[in-house]
Amino acid sequence: MAFDTLLLYGFLIISCFWITVCGGKKKKNQKKPPGKSTETAKPLVVPDNKADKSKKSAKSNVDKPKSEMKDEKKEDKSKKSEKKDEEKKDEEEKKEKEKEDENEKNDEKRSEMKKDVSKVDDKKDEEKDEEKKEEEKKEDKKKEKKEEKKEEKKEEEKKPDEKKTEEKKEEKKEEKKEEEKKPDEKKPEEKKEDKASDGNQGGPEKPHISADPPGPLIFKADQSAQSKVTLKNIHDKKVMFKLKLSDNVAFQVNPVFGVLEPGKTIDVAVTHRKSAPKEGKMVIVNTVLTGDEKKVAELFKQVTKPTGGLVTVKWIAK
Repeated sequence: MAFDTLLLYGFLIISCFWITVCGGKKKKNQKKPPGKSTETAKPLVVPDNKADKSKKSAKSNVDKPKSEMKDEKKEDKSKKSEKKDEEKKDEEEKKEKEKEDENEKNDEKRSEMKKDVSKVDDKKDEEKDEEKKEEEKKEDKKKEKKEEKKEEKKEEEKKPDEKKTEEKKEEKKEEKKEEEKKPDEKKPEEKKEDKASDGNQGGPEKPHISADPPGPLIFKADQSAQSKVTLKNIHDKKVMFKLKLSDNVAFQVNPVFGVLEPGKTIDVAVTHRKSAPKEGKMVIVNTVLTGDEKKVAELFKQVTKPTGGLVTVKWIAK
């Protein structure tokens, strides 16, 4: 806009200049006397200092050649283009700054989101660690229980061996006593008494348990086999029993200890292993239950005299 106004002012000034120049030439040609003038020159009225500047620039433009004018126009255009370029650059820089600010904000939001996610992950990891610790504790408890059970089994395995040795000693003592009482040759009456004793009577007191079959159990010496004996509680109270064997190598029984309620029965498995021909017996010690039925083995250690008579079942391996 400024350039256009300058051109207008320049055009006006040049036109006025040419008018004055042409008017002066006419006056010279007329040769008017000096001091007399028919016409008065009207001065140009310029409202502001801008007009003076425009006049000066117009005069300078008139004095300058057209090539210089063109160069000035080009410079002005180049300056305008430079200004426009600078304005564009400023706008681009502003836009870039705004984009950078937005990117920074987005990065901050993302970092916050990542932090939140990392916190959640940390919580999950902590929960997993706690669950693992609890599982490890449970496994340790299970292992401890298993070890305790193994120890109990070992103790139980040791106890029957000790009991067997004790039973053997007791049986040997009983056999010695019987041998001392018996003469060298048995009378037929004594044999009948022995057969009767082979039944369910093993002592002066009545037994609380009956055995079926009463015996003898017959096995083949060169073969392994198993037989069954059913024990029944014929007493009006709970009875606990213990089985003793004259030979713990060739014969085994299961269960060794047990508890029977009144009128109830239990099957005892008698297993024979390959052995030389021999004879033996199974003695059933029975007495009224006086404590915890889960600790029958310990209760029998405290029993000095059973309340029920001994029951014997013989076996023969041919």
